[in-house]
Order: sequence, then C-alpha cells, then structure tokens
Amino acid sequence: MSRLFQTAKTVAKAAIRRHYARNHIRAARAKLAKLEQAYGPLNAADRARCDAYAVDVLGHAKFAPWLHVYAHVAGRYKDGWIADNFYDECVLPQTSGQYGELSGLRSLNMTLFGAPEFPDLAAQVNGMVISRDGTPVATKDLVEVLFGQGDRVIFKSDASQSGVGVQVLDRAGFDPARVGHLGSGVFQAFIRQNELFQRLGNCPAVATLRLTTACDDLGQISLRSAYLRFGQGRGEVLMSSDEVNALVDLESGELLPTGYLPNWLRTDRHPQSDVPFAGHSIPNYADCVQVALRCHARIPYVRCIGWDLTVDDAGAVKIMEWNGGHNGIKFTEATRGPSFADLNWQRFRRP
Repeated sequence: MSRLFQTAKTVAKAAIRRHYARNHIRAARAKLAKLEQAYGPLNAADRARCDAYAVDVLGHAKFAPWLHVYAHVAGRYKDGWIADNFYDECVLPQTSGQYGELSGLRSLNMTLFGAPEFPDLAAQVNGMVISRDGTPVATKDLVEVLFGQGDRVIFKSDASQSGVGVQVLDRAGFDPARVGHLGSGVFQAFIRQNELFQRLGNCPAVATLRLTTACDDLGQISLRSAYLRFGQGRGEVLMSSDEVNALVDLESGELLPTGYLPNWLRTDRHPQSDVPFAGHSIPNYADCVQVALRCHARIPYVRCIGWDLTVDDAGAVKIMEWNGGHNGIKFTEATRGPSFADLNWQRFRRP
C-alpha cells in the first residue's frame, strides 16, 4: 500500500508540474507579445542565445519563454538569468521547500519574527481568535481588540494571494458573531500611507515596497531587489493584476526614472498622478532594508523572501506581509537581473 501511495504521489506531483509549466509558458508568451507589439520583435540573436541557455544551462527548452521576455525588457541577452518557471520548479524545492509555505500561514507572523513592524492585531485560526500577544480573544472583546486603534482594519485570509482574499472591515458594519465566516487569517491595523506614496500614486491602495532578500550557503543575507508597487483605480487593495512598479536604487532608495505598467510597458510616472518617479526617494529606506534583513535572519532556511513593506504617514516602517513560497522573481530578473547569479541556482536543474 505504501508503494502504491508513493507512486500516486509522484504521479500527482508530475501532473502539477506540467500544469504550472503550461501556465508559465502561456504567461510568458502573452507578455512577450505585448512587448513586441509595442516595441518591435525580440532580436533574433538574443532569442537564439536565450534558447541555448535554457537547454544548456537550465536543462529544458520550456525555460526559454521567460528568458525571451527578460531579454526584450533588458534590451539584450544576459548570462546568469533565472527563468521564473525554473525558480518555481527547480530552485524553490531545494532552497525553501515546505518552510517557504509558512508565509501563507499569516497567523504565525509574530511567532516567527516577533517584529513590532507587523501591524497585526489578532489572528483567527481553527475557530479561535488569538491576540497579538497570544491571548485568546472572547467574542465580546473583539471590537475593542480590533478597533481600539481606529475604525477600520484589514483582514488577510491565509489563502489570500496577489491581493485576492484581502478585505477592509469597518467598525460600523462589523458583527463579532460572524467573524468565524472569515476563515483563518490575520487582522491588521489599517495603514495610512506616507504622503509621498499618496502623491505619486493618487489612489487609495497602500503602495508597498517589495524588497527581495536572499541567503547564501554561509548564511549571509543580502538585498537583491527593490521596487515600489502602486495600485490603480479607486480600490483600497493593491491587486497584482493592476500594479504599476517603480524601480528603486538598492543603495540610496531613490526612485529610478523608468517604471513599468502591468503589461511591463515602460512609463516614467503613475498614469493617475502624472507625477514623474525621478527625483523622489523612499522615506526611511535604510530602516526598511534593515527590517527585512533582520527578519530574514530569523528564518534563514527560507533562502529567498519577498517582503512587502510600506512607510506610514508618521514615517514608521510596516511589514504588510512576507512571501517565501512563490515569491516570483520574473520582474526583478527582467528589469535589473541577473540578481542571483552568485548563488549558483543553476545547479538545481533536474537531471
């Protein structure tokens, strides 16, 4: 029976890999089509080098489509890139494994990191609401615990992803008796974003600074990527499908002149504000970086983490969430990569 179970498990994993491989290829080809429509076809020599690198270094032609996108965005081929589907399929199982999936269990934020920068108020898990300090919260005390700092809170489901599963709760319409219907997740204080972020994006969704940190084989943790993510429209939750990204200088925290729309077409400003990115810097950027590095040091066996931080209207650094399971690297690799070449992730190619 155990051998049969193991065989079934292996077959299921292979099916899942094929499913994600097809999705990656479709997504990359769609992205490339948009870029080629706007800026012209990918250089034939660069395409050929991407194709060769995918097979010779990464081990399969299916990794070429994301490399094509990278080369088009970068304007040329570069050695050392990690295709996003190679990262998902080959790198993550070896560098994070099941530990990376802990980031989906948002109630563990305080247990894992104990960081005051998390705006967590309480968590709901398995029918219990637990306060930030680990104390169970009775139904009659929920309003006081959740709305003691303001009239709005954010609930993030453990199943939330790319902005889906995130809700804004108002004191006026909150019913403590129905909180169980929200399922497992974390309640966070509503953040009023820094004035600069509001001015640059001109939208209600809180802009987030995505910092990507990586841990090498000796346990040294370093910053690999930084960009500022804005929402669009009048929604209060930042959705990945709508985000406008502004690149950030890793050392200084200054916004670089070129940003990117959701389809990765270039822009020098957010379309809603019409304010250029250049000439602005992330408030308290050095503190943001140190917070990410300090927290990553608490869980170094998750070797690559994407941190979503912001700076509030008082200048305080806030960690909105961390992503260790599927923190895609495609935007980072395309716009400023190769960002992980020294880590030799190519060695994880499948035989």
